[in-house]
Amino acid sequence: MNKNNQTIDAQFALLIRQFQGLVYSIVYGITLNAEDSWDIVQEVFIKAFNNSEFLSESFRQKAWLVKVARNEALKNRRSLKTKLRYLARFCGFETCSEAAELENRFIKDETVVQLKDILSKLDDEDRQIITLRFSADMSYKEIADEMQIKTGTVMSRLSRLKDRLGLVLQEEISDEV
Repeated sequence: MNKNNQTIDAQFALLIRQFQGLVYSIVYGITLNAEDSWDIVQEVFIKAFNNSEFLSESFRQKAWLVKVARNEALKNRRSLKTKLRYLARFCGFETCSEAAELENRFIKDETVVQLKDILSKLDDEDRQIITLRFSADMSYKEIADEMQIKTGTVMSRLSRLKDRLGLVLQEEISDEV
């Protein structure tokens, strides 16, 4: 391996460390499946590696990764394989995966579990808006552009979602008391 290839590999390793959490949170916010999410994250970074312009200074890496992560997650949700896997889980035929077990080891805090449950009850678009705003730290305009909706729509939906999620969380916590 020559010095140039080592430099490119080091740059990609750094970018993966920098953006892996962001990409995972976007993908997981759409798929709600740890195993599928890690597979999709790998696909996103393979696409980045194969994109000849990805390492150029003028390239908007974060925006590109957010867009590709979202598109890949949505594509995965529509795939036949995913629908069959969902059906198998629904019927109780699929056992817990290593990725899900690993995720459960990391999720100890009950609030995180409650939030995950609340997010799983949202429709796809609402979950995407929440994920893009709070995980990807995107502006209202960036979310609107990404989802091809009006900025005002993003703002009003986020406001209603924040209110709704706050109320749902309070209700679930008060049910335990």
